[in-house]
Amino acid sequence: MDNALKQSVDILLNVAIAEDKSAQDATSKLLLGSEKISTGIYFKEPGILCGTKIISYLAKQIDAQIKIRWNYKEGARIKKGSLVAKILGPANLVLSHERIVLNFLQKLSGIATLTNKYVAELKKTKIKILDTRKTTPGWRYLEKYAVQIGGGQNHRMDLSESILVKDNHIRVHGGIKKTLEKIAQRSGRKKISVEVENLGQVKDVVQFKIDQIMLDNFSKKETLSAIKIIRNSNKARIELSGGFTLKKIKSIRNLDVDYVSIGRITHSAPFLDISMGVLR
Repeated sequence: MDNALKQSVDILLNVAIAEDKSAQDATSKLLLGSEKISTGIYFKEPGILCGTKIISYLAKQIDAQIKIRWNYKEGARIKKGSLVAKILGPANLVLSHERIVLNFLQKLSGIATLTNKYVAELKKTKIKILDTRKTTPGWRYLEKYAVQIGGGQNHRMDLSESILVKDNHIRVHGGIKKTLEKIAQRSGRKKISVEVENLGQVKDVVQFKIDQIMLDNFSKKETLSAIKIIRNSNKARIELSGGFTLKKIKSIRNLDVDYVSIGRITHSAPFLDISMGVLR
């Protein structure tokens, strides 16, 4: 686990403990002590396991007495009812932090699982699934990590990483040509991507040296025309964007594009149904 992930986990764990008041767990104070217990983590629905190293690190930060043994590797496809891990530690510590541990695991596994469903729909094609910056504040590194575990690829991690010219940039500069002329003068070596909204903009963009062209909310007919224009006059990679559901994404399987970016794999992925139970 790299430093960026560790830093994110440290920050999020502190927030989670503070808001849950784990050290002041009224129920655990009345009923539990430091006696050792063993608990199991179960998948109550099928999905992709994501967060094994993160959860192990998180448990260690909570208390070194808490030990986790994983029965499956990161990214494994888990069946409903599977015991994915065992946790051993003091009863008061394990149970007062149960919800925090599960929240992390359910969120990450949910993102990985939804991403993997999209990846499966484009199996045997060259098209790659990209995430977006539509992430939960503070969770970006973890959510984008989960996308990778699910088989997707990361778009920009942050605004400094590359240049992405969007509709509002173009409006401020009075048109796409003026915008790209200015970008060409100052971009340096950063990757340049441009979001286009119509075929007229596509024809303008291909006149410039661009790394990636994003077709935003194009119809099927417009997409086919745009692909032809780009492939005949430019070496730019082609990205599709715009509300792709699992049903809708099937329609692009045979298109000559390189990427499809999907915001919902981070902003709308449901928590995977995962539970923890005391083992007897």
